[in-house]
Amino acid sequence: MKRKNYLSSQFLSKINDDSTFNIENLIILTCAIFIASIGLNVNSTPTIIGAMLISPLMGPLLAIGTGLALYNTNILRKGVISLLAEVVISLIASTIYFHFSPLTYASQEIIARTSPTIWDVMIAFFGGTAGIIGARKKGANNIVPGVAIATALMPPLCTVGYSIAAGNLKYFLGSGYLFLINCVFIILTAFLGVKIMKWLSRSAGQANRSFFCKPTFKEAGIVLVVIILIIPSILSASHMVSKTLVDQNVQNLVANEFGDVNLIKENVDSQEKTINLTVSGSKISAKKIQVAKANLAEYNLKGYSLNIVQVAQVNPNAENQLDRQVNNILNQRQRAQEQANEERQQEQEKHNQEIEKMSPAISSVTAVSDNKNKQITLIELKKDLSKKKKKELVKQIKEKYPNINLVEFVQESDND
Repeated sequence: MKRKNYLSSQFLSKINDDSTFNIENLIILTCAIFIASIGLNVNSTPTIIGAMLISPLMGPLLAIGTGLALYNTNILRKGVISLLAEVVISLIASTIYFHFSPLTYASQEIIARTSPTIWDVMIAFFGGTAGIIGARKKGANNIVPGVAIATALMPPLCTVGYSIAAGNLKYFLGSGYLFLINCVFIILTAFLGVKIMKWLSRSAGQANRSFFCKPTFKEAGIVLVVIILIIPSILSASHMVSKTLVDQNVQNLVANEFGDVNLIKENVDSQEKTINLTVSGSKISAKKIQVAKANLAEYNLKGYSLNIVQVAQVNPNAENQLDRQVNNILNQRQRAQEQANEERQQEQEKHNQEIEKMSPAISSVTAVSDNKNKQITLIELKKDLSKKKKKELVKQIKEKYPNINLVEFVQESDND
């Protein structure tokens, strides 16, 4: 009878081959990068799906999980090297594309990859489970392509490239963490899947080995690395669940309180406890808005404030244009704020250098702010000064820089 599944040796050979970074995979990777970047840039979902299908990123991840499960350093090393090389190339190529692209606004497809939720964790977990089973199958099957679409490794990685090109730290952290979640949970499920398949352990010369046998020092070290990789995702799971529930509550609020309007844009700030909605359609009366605000607690949104911006009824094309304009305005404000912060920091550094020149006894100057936004200047002295000289120095500093609220002195020996 013809086998439908790979023999263990054949499986390991396939995993090893799929994780090899060669010229063919480099060409395929390059094509996937630019297809995904173009799809994200022009907001084309079918194009992004095409990039997911041809992306070779899944192979190294399955190799890492398999290598960790079997404590096979050769497969593990090859998977890690291939993954790092593919990630670096993807970031460089996508950053270059978005840097020169005339379309600079963040499309909906890009924004969708910047806010990971608990559902992304679940998709990565179940996708990784299906991936390791699909990789075990002989012949062509639709499991691995389906997993490639579900886990979506290439789009968030290219979104990181967009974030670098646009200088958007928020998008960088969101898309980078989404890519990390997918990678970690695919590796985890591959690790667990291979561990559970006893036939695969027997193929590695471990026929009589118990699944729960006492691990060696080397094995314990590998398992510790896996746990360390998983911990950030586990710790953030509660935060993502909370955010997802808040978003769902907002959707219920809009559907029940403003069912006859079209929601153009929704922005929920969990830290500031604000809900900003941009809607079109029938004009909402002030009384209806007040009723919705009073009912926030019924939607588990107690403590939040509700802000509604109403615009005239628009067609889908106008909605997309409005959305782009809103995103452009937000991006411009963020860039302006970042530039202002940078200029403020440079100005402060200049002030510190000028203060340092006021006395040869000054070793260094550091400016800090307390929780009440009061500016404090910390002066490190090479040698102790008399109270009179300190008082004169403080007076000189405050006369030149009136915005400084407090000046404190510390000697170099105090830090030892």
